[in-house]
Amino acid sequence: MASDSNAIVPIVSFKEIPRSDWKRLPELVANGFNGRADVVVCTHLDQASQDNMDEKLRTVTRTFWPKGVTNTNRVVPCSSLMGLSAKDLLDKSCRTKPPFKAIWNKQAVGYHVRGLLFSMACAEQPSSVPPKF
Repeated sequence: MASDSNAIVPIVSFKEIPRSDWKRLPELVANGFNGRADVVVCTHLDQASQDNMDEKLRTVTRTFWPKGVTNTNRVVPCSSLMGLSAKDLLDKSCRTKPPFKAIWNKQAVGYHVRGLLFSMACAEQPSSVPPKF
């Protein structure tokens, strides 16, 4: 079946990076697909130490593309728990939003609205006019 595919995306768990068995995936992909993977998804980002994350990404990159590829952008880190949390936040924010003044912080780059969003009894209705920045 792999030989009839136009893409194969290997999935590696960050929890398995210290082990060596996942390093057989490039060979398995090459044998079944007659080519290399274009991208690799690394799961369990929420359970991996962020201290040496760059090294983990480089390890996966070197394993799948050993001939001079140093760009780790082909390795996509993800977390199912973060995805579920984001989906939960998106679903909730479609129904209600906190008043903008409650989350506005002139000095902040981002806004932490999750706590406010899930504790709002009476939320401000979104305006039909987009805000000007």
